[in-house]
This record gives sequence, C-alpha cells and structure tokens, in this order.
Amino acid sequence: MAYTGVFVFGDSLVDVGNALGLAEWYDDLPFTALPDGAPTTEAGYFEGRFSNGYTFVDLIANKAIGAVTDPIFPFGYEDPWLGVPIAPFHGDPSGNNLNYAYGGAHIRRGDEAVPDFDGQTDAFKNAVDNEADPNALYIFTFGGNDVRDLASTGTDPVLQAEAYAELQRCADKFLREIEQLIDIGVHNIVITGLPDVGLIPHYDRDGDGVLNATEQMRSAAATEYSIYLDTLFRTQVVPALKALGANVTYVPVMNYVDPSGNVFTGALTANLPALAALHGMTTDELTQNWLANKDIVFFDHVHPSAQAHALLASYMQAMIAGTSWVETMPLADGQVDYRSAGSISAPAEDDSLVVAAVAGTTYAFELLGTSSLGTAGSLADPSLRVLDANGNALSSDDDSGIGFDSTLTFTASATGNLTVQLGAVGELTGSYLFQAAVIALSSTCTWDRPSCPAG
Repeated sequence: MAYTGVFVFGDSLVDVGNALGLAEWYDDLPFTALPDGAPTTEAGYFEGRFSNGYTFVDLIANKAIGAVTDPIFPFGYEDPWLGVPIAPFHGDPSGNNLNYAYGGAHIRRGDEAVPDFDGQTDAFKNAVDNEADPNALYIFTFGGNDVRDLASTGTDPVLQAEAYAELQRCADKFLREIEQLIDIGVHNIVITGLPDVGLIPHYDRDGDGVLNATEQMRSAAATEYSIYLDTLFRTQVVPALKALGANVTYVPVMNYVDPSGNVFTGALTANLPALAALHGMTTDELTQNWLANKDIVFFDHVHPSAQAHALLASYMQAMIAGTSWVETMPLADGQVDYRSAGSISAPAEDDSLVVAAVAGTTYAFELLGTSSLGTAGSLADPSLRVLDANGNALSSDDDSGIGFDSTLTFTASATGNLTVQLGAVGELTGSYLFQAAVIALSSTCTWDRPSCPAG
C-alpha cells in the first residue's frame, strides 16, 4: 500500500542523528567534551548514523515516500538531571519522514541520558497534537540495549529469573506505548525483531578474535536474553496489537529456536549466503569464523555496516509490501562483457548508455550499489530502465539483484539502438558499477564500448 509518511522510534540501529546532535549540544557547553563513541564524521560514521551509510529505516522510508528519515533533536529533549526542555521554544518538527530514535535508548529507562521509548512517543504525541496520521508507516526498533544491560560485556550476566522478569516488564511497556499510539490514530506498524546481541564483536573484550570462557558465557547470556525478548514481542505484543485492529508487520532479524522448540529464520540469517558469497566465502566460513570476519557484517564493535543495513532493508521491504523476496547474485567476472563505474550526484538524476542491440539477442544488465559493493558512498537503491529509440520503456527493474541492487535480462525484439537508464530510487545519490553481458547471441556481437554493434 502507499504510505503518506514514515516515522521511526528506536535506538542506535535506526538513529539518524539525534544522539550526535545531543552530543554536540553538550560539547558546546563549558567544561564538556564530545563523548567517546559519538557517531562523528571524523570516526567514519555517516551523517550522524551509527554506520557508514544509510540505515534500513532510511531505505524503507526512501522506498515508501522518496526520502530518508530526518532527526528531530532538540525537539522534545528534556535534561535528565533538571527535567526541563533544553529548547523550550523550539518549534514542532515538520515533515513526513521524522525519526525520534536515539542511540543508547531503552524500552525502560536505565541511566542513559537519552529519551527511552516513553520519551520518544511523548515527543511524537506532542508534535502531532495527539492526532497521528493513520496512513503513515510507523517503525519500532528497540530492545538491544535492554538486553545488553542484563548481559554486559564487562560484568557477569544478571541471573536468568531476574533477567526474564525484567524483559517481561520491557515487553509490557513496549505494548502499552504502542497501544497509546494506536489510540491517537497509528495504524500501520512495523516491529523489527531483536538482533542476536550475543554476536556483537564487543563481547570479544580483549580483541584477540576468540571468545574465552568468560566472554563466551556473557555472549551466550546475551543471545539467550535476545531470544527471550524477541519471543515476547512475537507471541505477546504483536497478537495484542493485531487484536486492536492495527496492521502489524513483525520482521524477525535473527535465526533461533524459541523456548517451545519453534524455529525462526530472520533477515540476517536469510542474507548470510549472499553476504558470504559477495566476500568470496561460504556461509559456513563466514559464521564459523564470525569474529575474524566481523568487518563483513559490522562497521564498529556493535553496529552493522551500510551493506548489512541494505540487505536487511530489502528483506524487510518485501515483508512490509507482502511481495516475494528476490535475490540474484551479480554476474561473475568471467561472465561480464562490459563494465562501467559512475555515480548519481543529484536526486532524480539518470545516467544513460546506448546499446546497439541485435534482434533475438538476450542481454543481462545490472546496476550494483551498496548491497553488492559494500563500499562507503555507493548507491543504496539503484534502478534500471531499458528504453527504445522513441523513449518508450521496454523493461525495468528495481530490486531483483542482491538487496536493493538491480538486475534484468532483456531480449531485443528488433535490431537498433536502445538506451539503458541508470538511476536511483527517491533522493539517493552515490557511486555505482554497471555490468552487462550477452547471454544468448543471435549473431556475432563484440562488447567493446557502451554499444554493442552487430557484426
């Protein structure tokens, strides 16, 4: 369905600049300094995000409404020590792509200085005067920090009974907060499942690439508690919200067996075969040497890379849209007849290549970006179109490649020039790699430039 807006609530997985804005605000005060771990450009982070590129909520929003999400800081932020707004006269945030998430946020407040779930929803309700857009999409990504508090990397985990009780309180609060949003008009809801917190490289405290007995114990507890909270989301929160008439999509992230023995495959696990292959290894080689290969999935010791975000986003988008999730690996080096690198430098810009097509010949075209290349600054959601000499569209593709990359196979019905348009969805820009190959010849064809003359 078409959405009129996308609004996001969550933690560092989906924060697009609120925590950085807060850190910079405190940095401007006398006798303070920007905190360690702030997602600065100098540290390689992208525009306030805890990654080197767009997050999965950015890409879902861009797909839905043609724009990535925007931070709202300092709106609604209250000083945690004084309990007063730091910008009391700051106007309501405007736009249909607002992101209320803060890095470090919990479902239930701990000692963090950022708004928890209640604080974020209060800010939203204030901004919309308790009248939410029923046709917008609302994305909720929480729980990782609540789990990490119970299974710290630096201390022994909280005992299971106490941890389970706290996670149940988290699930109860999570449900109550979303119920209150439904009361003011929220209808279309996406709840992302818990990632496997035990897999984050930060559990390798000594950085030697191997979990010792203590590190393994803490990591295992984080995995157990991630599964438990995810199970509560799936079995308690989602059914309760659906019973209220909400349109709820729950997107699992990790692969696990729940306490009842049910097996679930999540977005990350589903993408592992492609991710491993893109980096020249098998899935087993990737997962059995997880810490040694951590840079394939993670940008830092906690957060996914832009490539992992793009792959997660494509899986989530398919679930939200109710469409098939199609993944096609890029052409292998030996298959490629023509290759060209370029970039989309402005929103809605298109690059074009002219192909002298031969009737009956089948061509493969693909436009690779973040999902396949995994490089900073690459195009996060490429699109392809094939036009005839009169500018009529003959074929197009958006997401049939890996993640949000594009690929199509086209058989020319007549001999003559065709135009291949290379572009991007929404407001995205970045570098790309275009590849092409002749799949089936009707006559001799030499691909030695941006056209393939009949010979």
